[in-house]
Amino acid sequence: MSIMRAILKCICVSMSTSPPNTQLLAALALHYDDLVEYIRRRFNGRDFARDLVHDVCVQVMEKPPQEPIKLPLAFLRRTAFNRAIDRLRAERVRYDYQSGPMAAQPGVDEWDGAKALDFEQQLTALLAIIEGLPARQRQVFLLHRIHAMAQREIAEELGISANMVNQHFARAMRSIVQKWGPARRACGAF
Repeated sequence: MSIMRAILKCICVSMSTSPPNTQLLAALALHYDDLVEYIRRRFNGRDFARDLVHDVCVQVMEKPPQEPIKLPLAFLRRTAFNRAIDRLRAERVRYDYQSGPMAAQPGVDEWDGAKALDFEQQLTALLAIIEGLPARQRQVFLLHRIHAMAQREIAEELGISANMVNQHFARAMRSIVQKWGPARRACGAF
């Protein structure tokens, strides 16, 4: 009885001017309960599954496929599955939008102008400190921290010993910690 009710609902809701695909409607009528169960098993909700299969029925009535469908049940299953995923994604976006501030979203920056200005000033200060390092210390620091080269590779590249690379890097770090406020705070040397 529920199958016939669903088909009648689909037909009543339909406002299509193109002829319905009788092959798909027959498959829908024949496999209605199977489609509901298929969606229910994957998405855990009988009411959700029934609404979704009803939406698929409306879609088939309003916008029938232009080309003939070779496997109507497979088409209906895929259409229902895709529709379920679309609906869940839309609900998640709607929930995220309604439940919290936009800053909770990845990629959304919550900084105000003062924080942005402070960051820019700190970055400028750090760049000035790095530029003020002796040439070899600056070179070793940039190769190790920015270009992620191992100290052994830096020694080979510059033609110096690994011990000298280690000393240049340590001196560069010491200079940065002494001269740059955030580094001092991070190291506990207020």
